[in-house]
Amino acid sequence: MKKIQWLLLILVAVLLFFPISNLIGLQGKNEPIPTVAGSSASFAEVSGILQEKCVDCHSPGMTRMPIYADLPIAKQLMEQDIEQASARMVLSKKLYSGEESFSPLLLARMEHVVANASMPPPLYLLMHWEGKLTPDERDRILSWISEERSKLAWSKDSADVFKGEPVQPLPLTVELNEQKVALGDKLFHDRLLSGDDTLNCASCHDLTRGGTDQAKVATGIRGQQGPINSPTVYNAMYNIAQFWDGRAKDLQAQAAGPVANPIEMGAIWDDVVEKLKQVPDYQQAFAELYPEQGLNKETVTDAIAVFEESLVTPNSRFDRYLRGEPNVLSVDEQAGYQLFKSNCASCHFGPALGGRSYEKMGVKRDYFELRGGPLTEVDNGRFNVTHDEKDRHFFKVPVLRNIELTYPYFHDGSVDTLPEAVRIMAEVQLGKTFTGDEIGNIVAFLKTLTGEYKGVPLADLTAEDLKQQP
Repeated sequence: MKKIQWLLLILVAVLLFFPISNLIGLQGKNEPIPTVAGSSASFAEVSGILQEKCVDCHSPGMTRMPIYADLPIAKQLMEQDIEQASARMVLSKKLYSGEESFSPLLLARMEHVVANASMPPPLYLLMHWEGKLTPDERDRILSWISEERSKLAWSKDSADVFKGEPVQPLPLTVELNEQKVALGDKLFHDRLLSGDDTLNCASCHDLTRGGTDQAKVATGIRGQQGPINSPTVYNAMYNIAQFWDGRAKDLQAQAAGPVANPIEMGAIWDDVVEKLKQVPDYQQAFAELYPEQGLNKETVTDAIAVFEESLVTPNSRFDRYLRGEPNVLSVDEQAGYQLFKSNCASCHFGPALGGRSYEKMGVKRDYFELRGGPLTEVDNGRFNVTHDEKDRHFFKVPVLRNIELTYPYFHDGSVDTLPEAVRIMAEVQLGKTFTGDEIGNIVAFLKTLTGEYKGVPLADLTAEDLKQQP
């Protein structure tokens, strides 16, 4: 409210001292950047819209400033707005010229704000009313986004009508070295990887429990309680990085961490390698698959990573829907998907419905105040890795595949039920209060995301099924 009052005062002051003609539009005009050869006509149109109405806040160095830009208060407010806009989305010259492609993340974020008419923001339009997107411009941008998504490899299995959707089906098969997958599977379930031979990777990532332990926090060696909830290992290959704070760059780096963590598996890698070398089957397998390196920390974690890449859970009912079976979802489930798309898909997009960005926990309301209790070190999220204040309380967006099985929810495991998780996310991330029916429909949709592993529905998967060949 104070920000609006200040802007109104500035507007009145400017009206008193400058002709109205000076207020209409921004001062100066950016030189139009043509799109590169080979760009589609639709992209050329979208590029023109972006250059005219978006780059002033979202493209560093290309900002045109209004005549009152140096006035007290206005200067600080505009600098703050531009900083926040650039933090969320940078529309570089390489992007709107077509020299670089828009990432799925940028497409999702752009679709969200355009479809919901939340950009440009009302405060900006108060002073620059010509910056509002027209209905035709919104349609052109949204149509182009669908066109771009249809080109992604992720969309190749979608029915034509769904190729432009923010969510894509998981592949039915993944091409990997099956011998390495088998070796990694054995290592993943081997207790020799722990310091006292009591734990394995599956202790916290039980494949019969949605790839988690279904506990608030993990239990490590000698019964020690970890500080954070165990994320699912299923479909983890789609994550931009591993762990809630993204401290492991890939699955191999992730596989190395828990083994040597004194609270988790409590081992020393040199000792683990020596124990594995005493197993003839391992000696033979590593000699065959890694002839130059043999059995060491790097090859052990590589084999585990290859196995984890195989943990894709396709053929959910929603996948079948995207592949062209419209009647496989109920009316309520389809309504839930529409609500999900308009509210959640700017973060939960792609084949795994998440894992592709870091987002703040509590955009519209302080999540930690709502949760109660003292803040912990893990509540800092990404900040613990980057030590950059702007990353405090940011976390890697969790994947939503098989979400009905991966309770309790959030990094702190503070919520036991899916309806409550949806309600809290709406409040703290969107500033919305969903009705009971809306929550019910979204939950119904989320339950259609439960897939299969080795041809068995994940909800029915048993230890015996895990022993079967794929």
